[in-house]
Amino acid sequence: MQIEQLEYMVTIAEHHSFSKAGKALHISQSAISQSITKLENELGVIIFERSHAGVKPTEAGKKLIELASEAIDKIREINVQAEKYKIFHKNQLNIGLVTGLHLPFLPKVLSHLRQEFPNYEIIFIEKPSKELVRGIERQEVDIAIIAIYEETIKNPNISFKKWYKGQMFVLVPRDSHLANHEYVTPKDLIEYTFVMFKGEFMEWFFSNFSEKYGPFKLLYQSKNSESISEAVRNGLAIAIEIQDEVLTNPYIRAGEIIAIPLKEEISKNSFVGSCRLIKKKTSSFEQKVVELLEREMNLFIKKADIKSLIK
Repeated sequence: MQIEQLEYMVTIAEHHSFSKAGKALHISQSAISQSITKLENELGVIIFERSHAGVKPTEAGKKLIELASEAIDKIREINVQAEKYKIFHKNQLNIGLVTGLHLPFLPKVLSHLRQEFPNYEIIFIEKPSKELVRGIERQEVDIAIIAIYEETIKNPNISFKKWYKGQMFVLVPRDSHLANHEYVTPKDLIEYTFVMFKGEFMEWFFSNFSEKYGPFKLLYQSKNSESISEAVRNGLAIAIEIQDEVLTNPYIRAGEIIAIPLKEEISKNSFVGSCRLIKKKTSSFEQKVVELLEREMNLFIKKADIKSLIK
């Protein structure tokens, strides 16, 4: 008995025909018929009744087909499990994370993966989105979570998957005249002084912002989120930040900083998502990592309830 014969049995039962099963499996009708006849002779049991009306399993055949289906599922499970423990293949996954992205659920994901894939190691590489895209193309990075926007999505060799839209918010102190606004527009911000996160995406955003709405007053740039929050909560400046910062900023949760949705057109085609090299084969481990990260990110955003944090 061979594994292929088990697959033939199940497929014939599904299609009620040798010829249709052969087409589904990309083999000739005569080959599949001869194989089943050989198996019936080997087992001493008639598995299928043949007639001009078609093919149907015998009573014994029904039980054998059920067992064959279970056996095929087990064989697939064996293959999946075996891949997790391969020692001759690469067992390290390099994941790129765009600088400044907050992932509070990451320890939970890593703990889950460690239990399911004990022989794999995950290395995180934190860089700007454009650098991570270049790393993907050079195969220095396996997958990356980045800001997907016009500066990063140009490479035709890379596949991008959008997770969620990059909504922009204006951060102001709680005593600001803007604090009670349901939303603000760029024109509402012309007279204000800004403090800006020094990152690739925000620099692109503010460059387009100044081109579209005119120059703005900048107090300073910083890669330190705490420094930006301090400037805002002390009334020295306002800031524009993406949704992730709003969800994780403790001063917003405490009510010391107010987050207001910004209505603008610059970031309408900007998203947070993942990317990978199209020609590179994706392992089951890599697929599992991406699925878990995307799922936990969406759950985090849903549970965080952005509406409860903004005015």
